[in-house]
Amino acid sequence: MNSSYIIRKADLSDVLNLTVLKQQVWISTYAFNGIRDELSQYVLENFTPDKIKSTIDNPNNIVLVAEKDDHIVGCAEIDLSSQCPEENYFGSPEISVLYVLERFQWIGIGKKLLNKCIDVLALLGYKSTWLTVYDQNFQAIKFYERNGFENIGCTHFKMGGNKIPNEIMFLTFNNMVKNENS
Repeated sequence: MNSSYIIRKADLSDVLNLTVLKQQVWISTYAFNGIRDELSQYVLENFTPDKIKSTIDNPNNIVLVAEKDDHIVGCAEIDLSSQCPEENYFGSPEISVLYVLERFQWIGIGKKLLNKCIDVLALLGYKSTWLTVYDQNFQAIKFYERNGFENIGCTHFKMGGNKIPNEIMFLTFNNMVKNENS
């Protein structure tokens, strides 16, 4: 992996770039049949500069960016206040976002972001984390499995009138796989 990619904490100067990055990655993940009103409305309401600023400013969130030569290519968000929908797994923070621009996938940036999230959480005293992933995003599911996550259940992401199934994946930090090439 090219060492010139860095992971750093996001700041307010990143708001516009994070807005566009999150819109693009979300659309490429969920618009597998194309664009329709429900999807467009969700993106335009949820990935705005004001919402991204609010996320960065929230003390319960940790926002990280992956950057090369002053260009953001990925991001991750940790929500320290989110509760896992599976009741036996309460008390662990959620990695609520891990996005890498498609052009920059498969070169280790996602792994670097994930490891940084885990390092940050471990420094804060946590021993586990969880996340959800769209159940048709097989590439992401395999990525998380290669990195020690296990599927513990299912939840639904609500968009408009639809419920989109998402896998709940959980990681205990002693189950981590520390291989930068995963």
